[in-house]
Amino acid sequence: MASQYSLKGQVLPEMMYLIWLIVLSNVTLGMQSNDVNCIVYNEEFMECTWSHSEGKPNYTLYHWYYSKPGKECGNYIQQDGYNVGCNFSYNEVSQFQDFHVYINGSTESGNLTSHVQTFQLQNQVKPNPPGNLAVNVTTKNELFLSWDAPMKLSRCLMYGVRYRSNKDTEWQKATVNVQMFNLASVDPEKLYTFQVQSKINDYCGTTNLWSEWSLHVQWGRNETQIENSKEGLHTIITVISLLGLIVLVFTLMRSERLKVIIIPKIPNPGRSFDPLFDNHNGNFQDWLGVPKDTLEGFKSIYHENVCIVSESPSDSTENGDHEGSYEQLGRTAIIGKESTPDNKGEIQPKNTSPATLFSDIAVFVESSRSSLRKRVGNRIDSAH
Repeated sequence: MASQYSLKGQVLPEMMYLIWLIVLSNVTLGMQSNDVNCIVYNEEFMECTWSHSEGKPNYTLYHWYYSKPGKECGNYIQQDGYNVGCNFSYNEVSQFQDFHVYINGSTESGNLTSHVQTFQLQNQVKPNPPGNLAVNVTTKNELFLSWDAPMKLSRCLMYGVRYRSNKDTEWQKATVNVQMFNLASVDPEKLYTFQVQSKINDYCGTTNLWSEWSLHVQWGRNETQIENSKEGLHTIITVISLLGLIVLVFTLMRSERLKVIIIPKIPNPGRSFDPLFDNHNGNFQDWLGVPKDTLEGFKSIYHENVCIVSESPSDSTENGDHEGSYEQLGRTAIIGKESTPDNKGEIQPKNTSPATLFSDIAVFVESSRSSLRKRVGNRIDSAH
């Protein structure tokens, strides 16, 4: 009995597999046998997809491995409400086993099905693009390109490399079985661009499914980038200069102190003598702030008798541009102030402008000094 049950357990799965083949071979064919395409992406998950045309029914997918019963897809991929594929997780993918699929759909006229399709999933693997591309160059201008494998089983991968310089129009291509590529000599004046893709090698599967190209990596001198960086730098400097000028103008408008430092006020000499008359009542010595000791030093140290000189009558108005001093009626007047007799017959000085007064004072002082020198010289001569 035990042997009978053992024999039954071995025969039953094979019989179920044969029944599935017989049933599927007798159905009406409404589709091509290559409508389903299964791809294992980087050994992480698998997608089986098919095309769907408008007006055709919604299809369902059944799948099974050898000697196992068939199952309907548990995770459909839909587009516009129609099933266009089935997604399989990593645990549902078994390589190096025959994987069978077929799809069918029902209409009013009957069922539409496809032939059973069989895949060797190790030949349906499409890796991801390699990552972390890096370029190193030796002192002899030998370039080494390296990258990271996209799969854990890196020994099952081969790689395609393409590169070109900014002087080339066509890509140069090469195939390697390791995670490195080298160029014997490169021109540092050129800009090189590199990309890498991967594929399952012949030791682990038979496939033509290459990955997409990786992100590019560049090495060398890019004249365009240098020119763009210079233009960008000039633009930044110009903008900063304009902003600084605007801030300076705004600060000048707001700060009177800074305005005086940068743009000093021009003095007005016409108002320089206002304090002489406003605060000192025309006292020139007090306005200059000359000490009394200094004034005493200018007094003469000798005494001279007064000599009265009579002159012929002249006009009542004296010219203000006479040099030195004059004596009239025994009185000494300062040039620069015109004298007029009052009601009592006394001569009163007339007020003049500050500029004229200052000029007259200078002339008077100079003439007094000259007269003093002459007199001192005469006395010295008479003494001898």
